[in-house]
Amino acid sequence: MRRSLLVLITPALLAGCGSDASETDAGTEPEPTTRVVESAYGEVEIPAEPQRIVADLMTVDYLTALGYDTDTIVGVFGLDFYADDETHYLRDELAREGLVDPGFAYDADLEAVAAADPDLILLPFDQIDGAKGREKLAAIAPLVAVPTSEEDADGGRYGGTASFQDWRGTLRSYGELLGREDEADAFIAETEDQIEQLREEHADVIAATEVVQAKSTPEYVAINPIETDLAALGSILLGELGFHEPAAVQDAEVDEWGSVDVSQENTSLLDGDLLFLEVREGSDRHESSPLWETLEVVQNDGVVTVGNHWQFGGAVGAREVLADIDATLTELAGS
Repeated sequence: MRRSLLVLITPALLAGCGSDASETDAGTEPEPTTRVVESAYGEVEIPAEPQRIVADLMTVDYLTALGYDTDTIVGVFGLDFYADDETHYLRDELAREGLVDPGFAYDADLEAVAAADPDLILLPFDQIDGAKGREKLAAIAPLVAVPTSEEDADGGRYGGTASFQDWRGTLRSYGELLGREDEADAFIAETEDQIEQLREEHADVIAATEVVQAKSTPEYVAINPIETDLAALGSILLGELGFHEPAAVQDAEVDEWGSVDVSQENTSLLDGDLLFLEVREGSDRHESSPLWETLEVVQNDGVVTVGNHWQFGGAVGAREVLADIDATLTELAGS
């Protein structure tokens, strides 16, 4: 049961008010300064209008999609990791002066969080669940873990699919939390229209094109398959548009993260008509294989370098992925 706030007016205060004021103000109460919301960990009392939010990257994305005032964000978990990328799709938000980086949420610097003096800590369930310091964070300021999908896809894991996979469900959850359900629905409808337009405009190219979506980091190279329950955002959207993968990728073994490991020996898995490749931290690991230059996708200039939003992006990230695909298909159509 949700709690409500009761405002008590003392007899002494009433005696000090004139009869006109009593008649004018009869039956009215001051606007409550807090409200109770449902979090993944139960009910949480938060400010009615938060002014100092410590959030994570996904929250910055979803608040931006909802048109929420992101100037209220005073700290971002893992800020420096993302802000170092000058091409990041949320660069304008992450480069704001004065933002605090307390480290990633699962291992946050509690002193840095406290120094930011937040009145709300806000992030998706999947980005805080299991963190050892969660209760200590909640002692600094009200912590709201936002459910990340409409259904519990894992049969017990609250929040279901990750926030960077089910962007629709997560956006609706943020919209409900912030009283912006209409804005969430409008953003989703507009994005659905973009997907449908892309699908129709490029139907022939999509049907004839085999795509691979992968990431190259200084530590490893891996494919994000389309046909998996743990697909990354970019792969999910490729699948929604109707793209298909080479048979070798479809038959490859998927690890616990939903990825297919690419060693120097099986670099041929990256071959297709198009390779959307996220390159992290300037990685050239994918090029270290002697097979790289032999790939048809390399020889045919079919490698498209993309940003981290293909792996880790929300509602705004989804539109950025669609823009990347649109630009690539438009270029293909004109060649």
